[in-house]
Amino acid sequence: MRIVINPRYASLLSSLGLDTPQGLLGHEGGECVSRHTRGATFRIPLEDGRVLFLKKDYYTKPAAILHRLARFKAPETNTEREVRLLENARAKGFRVPEILAYLRHTPWLPPRRGAMLQLALEGTPVEALVRSPQVSPEVKERALEKARETLDRLQEAGLDWNRDCKPEHFFYCPDGEIALLDGERLYPARAPLTREYRAGQHQRFDSFLPPEYRRS
Repeated sequence: MRIVINPRYASLLSSLGLDTPQGLLGHEGGECVSRHTRGATFRIPLEDGRVLFLKKDYYTKPAAILHRLARFKAPETNTEREVRLLENARAKGFRVPEILAYLRHTPWLPPRRGAMLQLALEGTPVEALVRSPQVSPEVKERALEKARETLDRLQEAGLDWNRDCKPEHFFYCPDGEIALLDGERLYPARAPLTREYRAGQHQRFDSFLPPEYRRS
């Protein structure tokens, strides 16, 4: 495998020892915010106040490999897929986390382990913001309106977030815009999304909100 590094961050990653495949895969520092049999995610605070998130895949499921092969597409690790989907969303004009580095598996070998390093988003998840007693009703309504507009834009752009279109994945940024978190399943739709399907995604979005903030 090889590492792909965003040139803007090459010096930073070198200073952190995260500029090699071994460095990314072997890193266990910072706070482990998620761990399961398939992988783990680490929160890495920097001295300048910025925060990095390192997501590691311990293995790639055979079913995922076969799924890609059955569609005559090259297999990929989970983190390779997430990078691809995030960059596709970015190309369509959506704000997503900046990718500092990720690993590409050797093309002629089955994908196994993977890793991606991204810069933390500035802002607050819309669900947490809406539930906070310290946030004014006006700001909550503004954040919800922007999040719903963003979900409409995703649907119009042919991006199907399926069941991941939750308020916790929409970040309300300091400038009042929305950024998207967790693009692991932000797939291009195979066909135009129907009106019923789009409405269903809005209903799922609302289902995670307090009753007084739901529209459906």
